[in-house]
Amino acid sequence: MKKNIKSWLILSSCFLLLIISIIFFIQSRQLTNQDQQSITLTDVGFDTPVTFQAQCSQEDFEKYTKILKQVFKENNKRFDQYNAYSGINNVYTINHQAGSQPVAVDDTTLDCIKLALQIHEICPKFDISYGNVMDVWHTYREEGMKLNEKGKDGKLPTDEEIQTALSHGGTDKIQINGNQISFTDPDTMIDLGGIAKGYTTQLAKKALNKAGLHNGFINAGGNVVLLGPKPDGSAWTIGIQDPDSQNSVVSFETDEDKTIVTSGDYQRYYTVDGKRYAHIIDPDTGYPANNCRSVTVITSDSGKADGLSTSLFCLDYEQGKALAKKEGVQAIWIFDKDHSPNETPDLKTKKYNIYMTKKIKKKVKLVTN
Repeated sequence: MKKNIKSWLILSSCFLLLIISIIFFIQSRQLTNQDQQSITLTDVGFDTPVTFQAQCSQEDFEKYTKILKQVFKENNKRFDQYNAYSGINNVYTINHQAGSQPVAVDDTTLDCIKLALQIHEICPKFDISYGNVMDVWHTYREEGMKLNEKGKDGKLPTDEEIQTALSHGGTDKIQINGNQISFTDPDTMIDLGGIAKGYTTQLAKKALNKAGLHNGFINAGGNVVLLGPKPDGSAWTIGIQDPDSQNSVVSFETDEDKTIVTSGDYQRYYTVDGKRYAHIIDPDTGYPANNCRSVTVITSDSGKADGLSTSLFCLDYEQGKALAKKEGVQAIWIFDKDHSPNETPDLKTKKYNIYMTKKIKKKVKLVTN
């Protein structure tokens, strides 16, 4: 009897080892088929390349890439203020019709506009109602960039043009009734350029998470959204760009699925008489903000981070610190050394003084000097 029990135990152990070996073999095959995949998309709108990276099978990556493309292309149409599209009332439609009649929009467009108005309540420097001012600068900037490429100076809009454009701004001119948008001033225009890309990147994250992807990242021209933790358990290291080069000047480490959004004067600009005029406009003056070189906001929602990074870029450092603290977000400021706050920087290079909120000081490191 004891001999039979012993034989049974030996057989059971062998069977268990066999099962464990099979499971290990299957898992090994799965890991082998889940390589790191990466692609940079240049045809999904927002005037920026979108880099997408994940660890999964090639088949799944193609499925996820398709989802990403769909979200970006659809929202590029929604938030386009320069072109109309069949079957959708987008920002272009709103700007050309809402001054004379209510324009019905879909839930996504409405939600983005409401988020933008909420951020305006947090910080009046973020104001989508000054589309006319943005339009004036867009025209001069596009022409100026072409002239700069030829070694020539761009031109500045006249103060009269700026003041006329400013007169049609003000969020009180934007009326929302259900899903309908209307303007009380027929010449008012909105511009969602300070939030649309971040908002869209957040929607892409939600869609990819829902489809089963919980690792990797999306980088939409400075809007970095982490889709989940790294598969190997290590921390993400995100580079913050040097304003005067394609290299990173500092890096930020995190093991959480955060969003990191940077607004800077190097992203879209032209020069006149050696002075840089960037795309982020201070609604109080009607002219490009120039308080710092860049501001990076770190939080959990890309749409909010996009709006707040634009806001902080238009505020001085002390105002920006207060706003970041109030909203519970982390931030990194990069200043030229000769245009810095009267405060000891947290980090510095030969060219820049770098400041940051307290909670991330141990997570930010210099990359270049």
